[in-house]
Amino acid sequence: MKARVFALITTAILFLAAAMAGSAGDIDNCCFVDRECHSDQQWTDGYWAFQHNQCPGSALAQTVASSQPAAGAPAQVDNCCFVDRQCHSDQQWTDGYWAFQHNQCPGSAPAQTIAPAQLASGVILRTATGVVIGSTSGHSRLPSTSQIDLGGPGAIISYTNCCERTWQCDSAQDWAEGYYAFQVNQDCRLPGLISVVGEPGFVAYHEQRLEQLRTRLPQRYHYVLEGLNMIHQAPLAGVDSSAGIFFYTWDGPQSQGWDKRDSAVIVHEACHVHRWRAGHPPPLACGDLEGWIREEVACRELELQVLIELDAPAYVITWARDMVADTAAGNNYSEYC
Repeated sequence: MKARVFALITTAILFLAAAMAGSAGDIDNCCFVDRECHSDQQWTDGYWAFQHNQCPGSALAQTVASSQPAAGAPAQVDNCCFVDRQCHSDQQWTDGYWAFQHNQCPGSAPAQTIAPAQLASGVILRTATGVVIGSTSGHSRLPSTSQIDLGGPGAIISYTNCCERTWQCDSAQDWAEGYYAFQVNQDCRLPGLISVVGEPGFVAYHEQRLEQLRTRLPQRYHYVLEGLNMIHQAPLAGVDSSAGIFFYTWDGPQSQGWDKRDSAVIVHEACHVHRWRAGHPPPLACGDLEGWIREEVACRELELQVLIELDAPAYVITWARDMVADTAAGNNYSEYC
């Protein structure tokens, strides 16, 4: 009992410190405050409780809630499943999303108070390990927010089904369709939706990067959503073009213009996926210098263009121009072999 109390106090202190540092907006769930959550349903219940200031006996919940937007804040709520119903399947979440868009959450003030222009995108589903973001919801399923097993050095992991990687599957029909998509179409895309998976700081930071693209460069945001299925925290950075997964290391948030570079990197990695789907296979890791230059220059030039469009500081743009020039000359090829 003492160990549990100590863990709860420690958790409260950590998240109170985060709130004081300006990240209070990241705390929107009683699972961060007064309870341990291990399932999607527990996280959903915790989110619902937080919106109504129902984290029992928690001064932190009240302190943070007082600095939060009112229940139903547009950045967090765009689904009746957060408002007036319990949802346990992809279909129920899809129905809840569309009901919210048409103000059909019975007896729900939040559904009536959010401006229509704010309903076009935002958080669709939060879980213990990630978040799903998008601008469309015409799917019978959502991207997975599960951690992907990368295996140890030299490990060979075989997949036969989209449900084992990038789909969230809740029924036998989902698994059957996931098998067909993987085996026949060799394409696990869910265009218009993307999941961010990792520790809370990683997820929150990449939500901000995607939001920056959405508000500043909507065409680039759409390009990312149509390309990537997932941004996944991992020990090594890289992209799995066939699955649409961007694996990215996490050393903490960037600032002073380098945060814009991270936004541009997401577009860069989506570029590789789009090129792969257009019939440009990725080059071999080593031994194909010409192919590597061709592939990387194409996507790094796009990254540079996005930095310019985001009005990144001059020193960041200069760095990116030098990176493109070095790549075209093959100067940094050895870093990838």
